[in-house]
Amino acid sequence: MEFNEIVEHEAQLRHVETTKINAEKKKEYVENTLSIRASTKGEVIDNKTGYSSLYVIVENDGYILEVNKRGKFQFSNGISNKKKAIEFMEIQGIRLLWSFAREDIYEISSKMLPKPIMLPTIDVMKTLRKSNK
Repeated sequence: MEFNEIVEHEAQLRHVETTKINAEKKKEYVENTLSIRASTKGEVIDNKTGYSSLYVIVENDGYILEVNKRGKFQFSNGISNKKKAIEFMEIQGIRLLWSFAREDIYEISSKMLPKPIMLPTIDVMKTLRKSNK
């Protein structure tokens, strides 16, 4: 597929930061089973700026890893509808920030567990539909 011109979206992710990392190995033998919980939150800061926060917890009875990421969005045309901007940041936040959390969890788990944790790639829209049922 070829593109002759790239058209930027009016909302751009400008910065990503880690706001929290918590990791604890609870026992020596650690099974490969895991539980993954994730949530996202959007927040409008001013007429052109908002934040999307992603919270991911991966655990079983042998360990817990928690990573929180925050992305700063810049809206070139301004925010005319706060509710829609928040919804956009929550949906796009999980799409864009998941890979950052995935990398952190892999890196941390490779230093504390016999086998590193590679979070799966996700189908965001199907995940959201399933969560809303």
